[in-house]
Amino acid sequence: MELIDTPNPNAKKILVDHEYEIAIYINKENTEDVGIGKLLIEINGIDSVFTGPGFLTITKEGDASWDTINNDILNKFDTI
Repeated sequence: MELIDTPNPNAKKILVDHEYEIAIYINKENTEDVGIGKLLIEINGIDSVFTGPGFLTITKEGDASWDTINNDILNKFDTI
C-alpha cells in the first residue's frame, strides 16, 4: 500500500476499493464505523479519513509523522 502525496502536506491518498459512499468523513467520533476506515482511524496520528471514488484521503494530526503512520498502516494491513 502506498501513500500518495497531495497538495496538503497533512493529507495523503491511498488508492483502494471500498464500500463507503463517496464524500464521507470518518473521524474518531464515528464509533459505529466499520471496515477499512475504522482500521485507519484507529492508527495514532490519523485525524480523519475522507472517502472518494476508488481512494481514501487520510489527514494526519499536525505533529504526527508520516513515516510512523505509514509503518503503522502497513503493519495493520498485514494482519488482515
